Amino acid sequence: MKKNIFIIMLAAWAVSPLMGQDVQQIADTLSIPQIKAGTKRFPMPVAPGAQIKILGADYEQIINSKGDISPVISDTPVNISFKVTKDGKEAISKDYEIILKAPEAEQGNPKPHVIPEILQWKGGQGEYKPGDTITIACRENEFSKLVAADMEDVLGRKVKLVSPGSKADISFSLLKGSNIGQEGYKLFVTANGIRIEAVSITGLYWGTRTLLQMLRQNPESVPCGEAVDFPRYQVRGFMLDIARTPYPLSYIKEVIRTMSWYKMNDLHLVINNNYIFHEQYVDKGLDPFKESYSAFRLESNMKGKDGTPLTAKDLFYTKKDFAELIAYAKRHGVHIVPEFDTPGHALSFTRVRPDLIYKGPMNHEKRRCEMLDAANPETLDFVGKVFDEYLMKDPKLGRPVFAGCDVVHVGADEFYGDKEDYRHFADFVLNHALKRGYTPRIWGSLSAKPGKTPVVVKGVQMNLWSAGWMKAWEAVNLGYNVINTNDGALYIVPYANYYRMDRNHKGIYENWIPNRIGNETLPSGHPQLIGSTFAIWNDETDLKHSGYAPYDIWNTISGSIDVLSQKMWGKAKTPDSFEQHRELVSAIGNAPRTNPLYKWKNAQPFSITPGKLPQKLARPSLGPNYHLTMELELASAPQGKEQVLLSAPEGELLAVMKDGTIGFRRDDSLEFSFGAKLPVGKKVKLELIGEPEKTQLLIDGQPAGTMVLKSFRNPDENFAPRTKGLRSTFILPLQVLGSSFQGKVYNLSVQP
Repeated sequence: MKKNIFIIMLAAWAVSPLMGQDVQQIADTLSIPQIKAGTKRFPMPVAPGAQIKILGADYEQIINSKGDISPVISDTPVNISFKVTKDGKEAISKDYEIILKAPEAEQGNPKPHVIPEILQWKGGQGEYKPGDTITIACRENEFSKLVAADMEDVLGRKVKLVSPGSKADISFSLLKGSNIGQEGYKLFVTANGIRIEAVSITGLYWGTRTLLQMLRQNPESVPCGEAVDFPRYQVRGFMLDIARTPYPLSYIKEVIRTMSWYKMNDLHLVINNNYIFHEQYVDKGLDPFKESYSAFRLESNMKGKDGTPLTAKDLFYTKKDFAELIAYAKRHGVHIVPEFDTPGHALSFTRVRPDLIYKGPMNHEKRRCEMLDAANPETLDFVGKVFDEYLMKDPKLGRPVFAGCDVVHVGADEFYGDKEDYRHFADFVLNHALKRGYTPRIWGSLSAKPGKTPVVVKGVQMNLWSAGWMKAWEAVNLGYNVINTNDGALYIVPYANYYRMDRNHKGIYENWIPNRIGNETLPSGHPQLIGSTFAIWNDETDLKHSGYAPYDIWNTISGSIDVLSQKMWGKAKTPDSFEQHRELVSAIGNAPRTNPLYKWKNAQPFSITPGKLPQKLARPSLGPNYHLTMELELASAPQGKEQVLLSAPEGELLAVMKDGTIGFRRDDSLEFSFGAKLPVGKKVKLELIGEPEKTQLLIDGQPAGTMVLKSFRNPDENFAPRTKGLRSTFILPLQVLGSSFQGKVYNLSVQP
């Protein structure tokens, strides 16, 4: 009898801790059974008195919400979380990592090294060796032409398209009913050739990126084996502020091709914004409404009563060009997400409608000039009309400018006015995009703007950028699909002393996780956590602008893309050390058909004795470091008339600017003067020495003048043109010599 009592007591001790746990404790102490290879159904954990459901897995393609398990070809880690209900209370569990086992197979070729890492690989024996001419079995279309051009660039061999079904080095198949998702692909390499399978053209395209990275490292052979690959997160993004610093479309295309090289798929472009430090003008007795820099980068029909255009005067994109950019990105697997930022950061808008400047009480009074009157019906009508210019059918294009953009960003960050006014505006602009058939995305701000006015939730994506403005769990509990864009971890302000994720690439690679947002952590497979985006904000504009070029921050962008790609497509645990990762970046090289730093493949000196001007040089533009030398004679210099000495799409070297000095204009629209004039009627030797962030001019061997940035002002010299601390990078244009030069050029040489 005593023995039975003892056994009963032991059982009670074993059960009582579990029975006494609250629902969160149960959720975080579940016992997860081991899963044998070939298991098709997830064995659910149990807990007395509790109901347990799968919340989500970070690879939902492998374990779905119903618990169905798809077969794997190699051992694959999956993070899974659960929703636990007990006594009417709910809790979300932590992540539980499980390893899905593959059937045992003979040891074959090791997994190829690419970025991001291939998820599943089953190595075969031997290798496939392509011939001198690469054949691709595919119909001739945009996809096949794109792949063929990239293949020729990577291999330096001719690529020939043959009809589908023909014997070829590479073939493609579209699948039906596969679990790999819209972006997944399967890669098969045998002794007879290479085949890529996917559900969509995008999946096929991602498969070609993996293959090309393999060929970039070894052009002669591809290891036999089988790959199954798909992303952890659907949004793998980069946000670029193209409003406060201008970026030419050619540069954005380089960004797109580089993103696609690493399977990044979401390019968020901030179309309008303004200088935010208006107090620097106010404190000097000036009106920032008139003085502060702002830009709206798209062609627009909108003008104020006084003729003030919404469109920026320095650099803007035509509607046709931007529509073509959207289509260009889509061909490369990248979605453009355009943002119009209102009701704050809206100086471009308030200059068109100064009557709609916010009139209520607000924080940051000195920044009122950029705040729209959020709840005013006229404001809503005005903003709606601006959106509709791009969301609705354009009469000239025959389609909306934003056709092909599934997602449109409505901005709505850092509004310093009344919370109910803000909520009213946010609800309007989100619903406006929804009614037009687009998925709206918004900067999370509702934690800082609590109130009674409802804000639409269903179908809305939210960037979680600051815990002070929007808390992660609050956003999720409200029902928003969220994107981790946490400022402390993922923001970059070039040349500033704050927000410098680019100085922490190693830390991001080793420690950052997409589901940790500030001081909150969501389950990595939470169905409402749809991805992550890093951001470049060009706060250093206007009085703070040092003249830096898009060229100067290329490594900042590309070096962030390769790291975030691995963290958002690839497995939770990185495959290599950061140092090994960067070695692989070097081995893989730049994306096909990109040359972001304008380097010459054949770095040989170039020289000519020009004939009659103008003369086509037909040489590619050259980035730093270079040394240009020429002897020339300026015949005349009519006042106020520019004379172009060298030109190309990347910029112009001006023998005579409108003020008579020699200088240059870049394709980002910034202008620099060397502060010196060429003598008229005298033969001189001109030397231009281009270095990163520094361009020097010598005339007859002597430094000429003082460099001046003509596009922005210097706060330390009473708003005079900036002359100190300049970053004056200039890509040397070598397409045409002397297109409007009045004089003679005796010789020209370039030392790369």
